[in-house]
Amino acid sequence: MATPDNQSGQGQGWHGDSAGHAKAGKMGGEATAKSHDRGFYEEIGHEGGEASPTQFKPGDSRTMEAARKGGRASGGSSGSSPDSQGS
Repeated sequence: MATPDNQSGQGQGWHGDSAGHAKAGKMGGEATAKSHDRGFYEEIGHEGGEASPTQFKPGDSRTMEAARKGGRASGGSSGSSPDSQGS
């Protein structure tokens, strides 16, 4: 019986080259960032949030933690803080 390529170490995939895989992912992310503006990422984030089986709710600790992580990742340039909403 033949072994599928994805289990034999042959065919497509990185097969143990984690550094090469990371480099390719970084290059892809950088290329995508150059071709899309902030609005694009806001929209896909919104769509992902809508599709989430456990949707984020305003004021929820899970929501605030995600916002903090996103703020750190983006350099905190959104101009608003989830902790200051409603104050």
